[in-house]
Amino acid sequence: MSSSHSNDKQKHKDSANKVLVEFIHRDSLDLSSFRDITPRSSLLGFLGLINVKGNIYLGFVTNDEFIASPTIAERIYRITGVEFYCLDNDEYDDLIYQEEQLEREKLVMEYPAESVNKLLSSGAFFYSRQFDVTSNIQERGVSTDSDSFKLIADTDYFCRFQWNRFMMNEFMEFRNRLSIYEQHKFDATGFCIIIARGYAKTVNTEINGEEALLTLISKQACLKEGPLFGDWGADGNGYTSNFVESEIVVYCRKFVLSYVIVRGNVPIYWEMENSKNILSTNTKRIVFPRSFEASQHAFSRHFEILANQFGDVHIINTLSQDTRTYKGMLCHAYQQHIEYLNKTLVETGFQLLYSNIPIPTARMKKLGYTGSNPYDIVSLISTSLIDFGALLYDNLDQNFIGKQLGIFRINSFDCLKKVDFLGKIISQEVLELAFRDVGISLDRDVYTKHGQLWHENEQYLSKLTSKFASTSDKLQSSSATSRPSTMKSHIKKKYLSGVVVESKPNEIAILKLLGRLQDQTSLSLHNPIHDYVSRELKRQAQLYTSPLDINLYTSTFNVNGSTYDGDITKWIFPDNTLKDYDLVFIGLQEIVELNPQQMVNTDVKNKYHWEQKILECLNKNENKYMVMWSGQLGGLALLLYVKQDQLKHISNIECSFKKTGLGGVSSNKGGVAVSFKYCDTSFCFVSSHLAAGLTNVEERHNNYKTLSKGIQFSKNKRIKNHDIIIWLGDFNYRIGLPNTHVKQLIEAKKFGKLFEFDQLNQQMANGESFPFYNELEIKFPPTYKFDNGTKTYDTSEKQRIPAWTDRILYQSPTNIVKPLVYNCDQDLIFSDHRPVYAMFKITVNVINNSIKKNLSNQLYETYKKTHGGINDILTSSFDYLDLDDTKTLPPPSSDKQKWWLERGMSAKVVINQLDEIPVDGNSMVINPRRPINPFVKTEQPEFITKSDLLNMLSK
Repeated sequence: MSSSHSNDKQKHKDSANKVLVEFIHRDSLDLSSFRDITPRSSLLGFLGLINVKGNIYLGFVTNDEFIASPTIAERIYRITGVEFYCLDNDEYDDLIYQEEQLEREKLVMEYPAESVNKLLSSGAFFYSRQFDVTSNIQERGVSTDSDSFKLIADTDYFCRFQWNRFMMNEFMEFRNRLSIYEQHKFDATGFCIIIARGYAKTVNTEINGEEALLTLISKQACLKEGPLFGDWGADGNGYTSNFVESEIVVYCRKFVLSYVIVRGNVPIYWEMENSKNILSTNTKRIVFPRSFEASQHAFSRHFEILANQFGDVHIINTLSQDTRTYKGMLCHAYQQHIEYLNKTLVETGFQLLYSNIPIPTARMKKLGYTGSNPYDIVSLISTSLIDFGALLYDNLDQNFIGKQLGIFRINSFDCLKKVDFLGKIISQEVLELAFRDVGISLDRDVYTKHGQLWHENEQYLSKLTSKFASTSDKLQSSSATSRPSTMKSHIKKKYLSGVVVESKPNEIAILKLLGRLQDQTSLSLHNPIHDYVSRELKRQAQLYTSPLDINLYTSTFNVNGSTYDGDITKWIFPDNTLKDYDLVFIGLQEIVELNPQQMVNTDVKNKYHWEQKILECLNKNENKYMVMWSGQLGGLALLLYVKQDQLKHISNIECSFKKTGLGGVSSNKGGVAVSFKYCDTSFCFVSSHLAAGLTNVEERHNNYKTLSKGIQFSKNKRIKNHDIIIWLGDFNYRIGLPNTHVKQLIEAKKFGKLFEFDQLNQQMANGESFPFYNELEIKFPPTYKFDNGTKTYDTSEKQRIPAWTDRILYQSPTNIVKPLVYNCDQDLIFSDHRPVYAMFKITVNVINNSIKKNLSNQLYETYKKTHGGINDILTSSFDYLDLDDTKTLPPPSSDKQKWWLERGMSAKVVINQLDEIPVDGNSMVINPRRPINPFVKTEQPEFITKSDLLNMLSK
């Protein structure tokens, strides 16, 4: 393994994400000239590669302790020591050899990878050299060979438990490219390990008079986008917060029993926020930020993953059914989604069962973990207990007596004590039923130790989770005030959230480990054949990609605190324009009165009114739409609708809010943004309301900068880090002319002349506010300010000057946006503003990943047959840096000819004025039809002949 050193920071930064890896026999290496740089550590396992601040680090487990043995051939170790070694920079090499404690501590404090080092050494992570710890026994099988490591396939279910997945991704891809024999050798070395986070412990007991092992393993999931823990719901992929898989294993001479239970928060879109009532006391309320249909998509995906892995699913819900409480509201929403999904399961082949089992805390304490199972609870789930069965393996005959055919999926609000208690009840009943079926009566000692394991599991996971929450700041979002730092609220909302402004060290460590920091880049293992395959895949992209044109309707409207019951069809579907939208993005301002009470405790009724009114209008046509996301910040709302048949293309939806009023403390002004992917194209939609006032240009400019920098998503992604950006709103930029002059120009419809004095136009032309954004030509009169209910500009005492305050801007670094329409609805007159709308055609590429993967494998195998494997290439005189033998480079450039100019055109061109064109018709002049912006893609040549120019001018 190697990587080049470089003292040039920029060069190093650009090249640091490639590592060359060879897989060769150790006997062929001459290590006599090498020196051991790990004098104080034993390298027990390789964690992978991570890129931190432009440098590549190798992670190794250096200390561990044995904690569990699910079977006699399998051992689980808790990680207690980790070391990271920089591969391409020797700046911190002194840390390896430093003996002086003070100097070493100083170096450790400055070490970029130290936060991840501390996290992985905390005792929360475990691994095995014999098996993939993300798997369970039913998936990997019962093995008696302690050297037969088996890597589990990267499925949607198991990959969620691999905490070093980001570090190991490229190595797993490298391994998968090896031959079957090489893969076996690669796995057998135990070089690459897979780590999980959670609890694992084995205790000794007796079954039927013989020694037995009783093991409990609980693994926390880490793939969910946004917060992994706390009072949050699911993401668009169906992953939910607080998701844990627990497996109870009994191993004795004759039998192996395994049983799996999963738990997690309610898998729909929901979150909690605190608000103040009239008595100024904090009250909690549940918030559903997305429509029922959008939540149903995530909900269905969640149970589809579980069903594919386990079969039938029995939901056990411990939430209160009292809809006057926030838990009751969540329970009611959960039941609605379950009912809806059950109506669609006829053809899927699996069942979704449901039981509501609220357990009072007092009763749970009274029963205890080591007591007998309560009959009233067991009776509610007895049918599924029998139908699902358990994995039971006969060690002597080496065959399966039974397998687990379904799974219990438990939830409470915070997924801690109650779910563990129910897990204990279920698994204890399974133990009794399974061994009774084979004629064995379990001793009391088994049940006692089994209960103690579940109790310890609950305490450990609670401590493990709250440990990282204890240092979290308050969530800095649109509406919620922070809650007390108590175990009941045990995880602060900020933890791993996409709405984070500043992170604490523990959070940064987890973000680094999971590869979610914005400045982290994925590492690629440099393999010359892979480089060739990548080039070929790019060249043959048309075989697995297909362009898809989507229509986007956008609009901004300051509704002046009003709800409107009239017809809005001409606003949403203007005459002589597109009627078939794939996406609809609408930003509303002042949906409530901007008074102090509304800014402290915002009423969402008006937002809901507009959300449903627009949805009803959209659904009047043949196409059916759904609310993909909606959000509110004070009087500012963002509504995102999607055509239902396009929902399959939407993923990775995140939101962010930022206040700018009164220096950032008030929500009367600010911005709301939503980020998502449509196929493989990233979108960011922003709705904002900037500072008012004719002379407040500088404040509006500061508002723009605050929103541009302050709106963040997961991995610190900003607005600018998207392929498509649409930014609209009431920007409040005015026109710098007297009122009478403005009205005269409006009367004469000289909008171009008026636009010269538009403050936003001047700001953009000077490269200040909204640099690199585009706006279609304005061909409609100013949209502010009118007397309500009339088409007359302001006649009040203030006599406000008409202005284009309502704007829609767009940006596309990849140039895949085609603007179609930019206009306003002058007939919707209930507000003092007019709605402004724009339509765009956007081309995205749809990738068929199955075809791409097959093509990749085919290219790889074909090249190996022709040129040999990686080792053959690296050890030969073949120039492995350029395997594309079909490509030839052009001749080098000179002062007379440049290779980038087509057809060997001379590098020196005489520029002629139009009135000085020489007689020679072949003389070259600048093409006036070529865009001024050199980065805009165009088919127009840079230079044309005099004859072509004259023909062009004559037309």
